[in-house]
Amino acid sequence: MNGDREVAASTEAKDAPKTVTAPGPELDRMAVKISHLDRLLGLTGEIIISASNISILQRHLSTSLSNLDKNSLEMIKNVALTTNRISSDLHHLVMDIRMVPIKETFLRFRRLVRDLAKKRGRQVDFEIVGEDTLVDKTVAERLYEPLAHQIRNAVDHGLEDPLERKHVGKPPTGQLVLTAYKKEGFTYVSVSDDGHGLDETRIRQVAVEKGFLPPSAAQAISAAECWNLIMQPGFSTATEATEISGRGVGMDVVKSTVESLGGEIIIDTAKGKGSTFTYKIPQLSAVNITDALIIRSGESYYAVPIGNVVATQSFSLSDVNTTMEATESIIYLGSIVPLHDLRGLLTGAPLSDEEFRDNLPVIIIDSKNGRLALKVSEFIRPQKLVLIPLPEIFSVRGVAGTTILGGNQLGMVLDPFDLIAMSSGHSKDDVSYQKRASIMSVEDEAAEGQAAPTPAAGAAPAGDQPAVQRPAEAMDESMAEEFFVEISNILNEASEEIFQLEKDPENIKRVNTIFRYFHSIKGNFIMTGYTNVGTFVHELETVLDRMREKELKVDKEVIDLLLDAIKNMEQGMAEIRAGRGYEVHDPELLAELARYKRTETKEKASQDEVDDGLFHLSPLGTILYFSKLITQKNKIYQSMFHIGPSFQETSLVGYLIIKRISLIGDLIDTVPSLDKIERGLGTDKIKVMFASTHSLDDVNAFCEKQLKKFYNVVEYENLPID
Repeated sequence: MNGDREVAASTEAKDAPKTVTAPGPELDRMAVKISHLDRLLGLTGEIIISASNISILQRHLSTSLSNLDKNSLEMIKNVALTTNRISSDLHHLVMDIRMVPIKETFLRFRRLVRDLAKKRGRQVDFEIVGEDTLVDKTVAERLYEPLAHQIRNAVDHGLEDPLERKHVGKPPTGQLVLTAYKKEGFTYVSVSDDGHGLDETRIRQVAVEKGFLPPSAAQAISAAECWNLIMQPGFSTATEATEISGRGVGMDVVKSTVESLGGEIIIDTAKGKGSTFTYKIPQLSAVNITDALIIRSGESYYAVPIGNVVATQSFSLSDVNTTMEATESIIYLGSIVPLHDLRGLLTGAPLSDEEFRDNLPVIIIDSKNGRLALKVSEFIRPQKLVLIPLPEIFSVRGVAGTTILGGNQLGMVLDPFDLIAMSSGHSKDDVSYQKRASIMSVEDEAAEGQAAPTPAAGAAPAGDQPAVQRPAEAMDESMAEEFFVEISNILNEASEEIFQLEKDPENIKRVNTIFRYFHSIKGNFIMTGYTNVGTFVHELETVLDRMREKELKVDKEVIDLLLDAIKNMEQGMAEIRAGRGYEVHDPELLAELARYKRTETKEKASQDEVDDGLFHLSPLGTILYFSKLITQKNKIYQSMFHIGPSFQETSLVGYLIIKRISLIGDLIDTVPSLDKIERGLGTDKIKVMFASTHSLDDVNAFCEKQLKKFYNVVEYENLPID
């Protein structure tokens, strides 16, 4: 399924037939499948290998006794340079296409923080910094679970309750900040709070009590090593487990996930002042295209990622220090670095001393677990490589994968972290590289709350209402999925608008925007056959309408109602897409909605208003009309649509028709007015005036393929105005 995910999508004209394209400026975004990008990146890797082979051929010909003339050699050199430049540019371009702002991941935490704070009695000011930071889409997705766990810990363990904060001289509202930024080839993502901070004494005590360390070792470790203890499986300083955290699981999974991305976790904490957990993650390549140094050890060739190379240097044998005739080391920039033979470390058969004579080539590598010097036979050259990971059935210590070197020669890519662990007699599995996805998912369900049981499809909902039935002629699966995707996107946008409204409750423009979002959500639910859900959203619209008319004050309770409604609908979407039935039956939510909604007294919509009514252009509509009329590229259309009997509200169908027409033209006016249609006062006939660059044939084709098929338009007429 991952191959079918989209990197970016533009909703404009997505429902229009192929013969009709949306007017206006050209779009600079389009939907691209991840699988297609992965294939393109794979081809880029092959180009990089070919470019490397050409470079090697060029160097070979220039240094060998070749019969080629000078001009031929120069041509080959230029081809090599050009190929290398093109392959590098292509790689960076495709990687840029995969980059997305981390904003989408970050914004998902707003409601999580709100729900957790409400559940734990905390007051939290949640701030997002650096939301426009670009990361690879895969990285953005994989960071969600670790960050969600980190945020739960911050709210549950880190931040104090308001009374406790007041007692220690802090403001009652705690600060929680989620930050992202880039620096020197790394992406940094941090979660900061101004709460308790980590208790070093308590951590050492728990380490002894739970058998992680003997008492003497617990007192001897450094502060940094003390902080790392909290990321061991089963470690927790909480005196009791809550539904949110405190079971001693999760932080080891966070560490494992970050390290699987090649990153590390940096902890900065002060007791009574708060903590900051920072993920330092290299800017990854989706197909592991990386710069590496090629080295030789005996007859074998290896590649070392450039980012892990500290230095390459020749030492004399007298520079090697030997301890107890077993352990060797060298001095580099005043520091002692352990020295090992690379082949001996990997195979147990080190190179003979005769291999080195007086000149000892040494490469010094480092990783987050230390630094290591390795004896090798020769340094070859830097090269851009494509890493081919080893299959899961293979496990080769110290090797991350294979690669194709210049000349189509097979080489092995070294794993610096594992090599350093091997040199000290440890395994990288000692620090819990096993993923605990099942544990994390169980904890997530407890923290965020499971959706209440839903009745099977067709079961009678609460309140003795008739069971929801899908329309007899349900839309095809691909069309339904298109509506579901649109609902999900609108729910995300509506959620963010509601959070912004909470900060600026007098902003009526934002209330109107949220109203329109809910109106679109209602239409999409009804179009997919979930009429009762659409009715629920309609009742939410009446609350928003009261807010628009300033009958209802925008306060915390109203904001909570809207956010709870969105959360309920998101849970419902998961049920629907899993093939199960869905009804809104949360008693607390429905009771709160009943408290705020207005008893509606619908106006009588007159059919004569459409049959005999004229367009009454607003000043803005008049300007738009004449500006489009005098433009040679535009045509003005007056259209009449007759809507047949349907399983959904007629005025809503009219609204959806107008929304679809706006994809192929600019709306000028409607009869009844758009305001009346939004308030449910439409009839089975509507008139629409719009400007479009499309021909009459194209507009008619659009009506046939879209409006008649999906909106039960039984009759229509499109009349161009000269």
